[in-house]
Amino acid sequence: MDMTERIRQPHPGKHVSVLLADPEELTRSVLGRALRTRFAVVLEAENGIEALALYGRHRPDMVAATLRLPGLDGAGLALTVAGTDPRVAVFLLGKPKDIVTLMSSLSLPAVRFVPTPADPDRLLDLFEDAARMVLLRRAAGESERLVRFFLDASPHPQAIFSKNGLEYVNRGLLRYMGFVSFHEFQASGLALGDFLLAGETPLTDPARFAQAVLDDPLDREHVLCLTHPRHPDRPAHVFQAAASRLPDSERIMLTLTDITELEYEKRDLIDLATVDPLTRAFNRRKLADVLAEETTRARRYGTPLSVILLDIDHFKKVNDTHGHDAGDTVLTEMARLVMGLLRESDRLARWGGEEFFVVAPGVGLGGGVELAERLRAAVADKDFPGVPGVTASFGVAEYLPGEPVEALVKRADAALYRAKAGGRNRVEGQRLKGSPSPGVD
Repeated sequence: MDMTERIRQPHPGKHVSVLLADPEELTRSVLGRALRTRFAVVLEAENGIEALALYGRHRPDMVAATLRLPGLDGAGLALTVAGTDPRVAVFLLGKPKDIVTLMSSLSLPAVRFVPTPADPDRLLDLFEDAARMVLLRRAAGESERLVRFFLDASPHPQAIFSKNGLEYVNRGLLRYMGFVSFHEFQASGLALGDFLLAGETPLTDPARFAQAVLDDPLDREHVLCLTHPRHPDRPAHVFQAAASRLPDSERIMLTLTDITELEYEKRDLIDLATVDPLTRAFNRRKLADVLAEETTRARRYGTPLSVILLDIDHFKKVNDTHGHDAGDTVLTEMARLVMGLLRESDRLARWGGEEFFVVAPGVGLGGGVELAERLRAAVADKDFPGVPGVTASFGVAEYLPGEPVEALVKRADAALYRAKAGGRNRVEGQRLKGSPSPGVD
């Protein structure tokens, strides 16, 4: 028999226990016998101390006590019960004048006052009404436990938000955060937002994020990263987020699906497609995309754009003299050195062999030449492991609106050729064929 059927029964007290406290043996016996016809368990006590002891051992669902109890009066018993569980229904029976006096000083939501003498049938009906509330509360508790069981059994991290904020997180999410229970997480003083990142930004309001995911009319992909604030060295987990509203509720459930492995595989594929495996600079395929984007932006907004082509001087001699491992070291150190001197908006790509390509948005020819000169001096001053005297030559060109990318690259290559023909370890700049060059001699 399920809980709903139990509640609908004509005698719901068949699944409820009652504690009866009355100093009068006859009254207690008569009322106790009547209660046993409708309630599963009836405990009897003749004074407040005994009643309190029975309540502590058996925790009955309801308490009925006269106001004037020896040892501990009915009001004291009601206060003690309410302090243990404020939901337990307590019936206090007494003379009307005693009840009026007590009502001015005792106000507990679960306490009901019953003037005596009371009609037995009416009294039993009151007890059964309270028993129905007990069963409803019990059913709600069982439903909540069942929901939490399924949440905790889910392989996906989940969190429930109400209008008051975070209400619950399941074991899956607790495991990622490093906690055994929700209570332990609450006691830690940390918030859920301390663990979550939306891109590179801390997620300060996860409840609002869950609402935004729920309300997204385009049903876009929403991704979160989970890190541990106390262990920033641990790799982040990547999750795809989904949100749903619980039935007949204002609560929202945020569900996270772990896509860390897929995300890292995707990043590796992107890495393979865009990054030179030796130097970690962009490869030529990615450089083509960067040049297309930056020339389009420069043409649209009328902003300057310069490119720099650099070539390591006498690189074949480095390989022949010191070996290809040493040559690879020079290439990787060169890329690291140049990237460390560039702005965040600048891009470095490996053009091929010992050549590198720099894209510098917002920089005119003069600024490009100055940047190339700084790079040239840094290369000349650097001690490359096992290879002394490494230098590089640089060619600089500024983009002209409407110019094909191929023409821009060709002019940078021509400037580089002039730098190498002029003695190497030099910077040459070129606008158009035949125009004066602001090269550094």
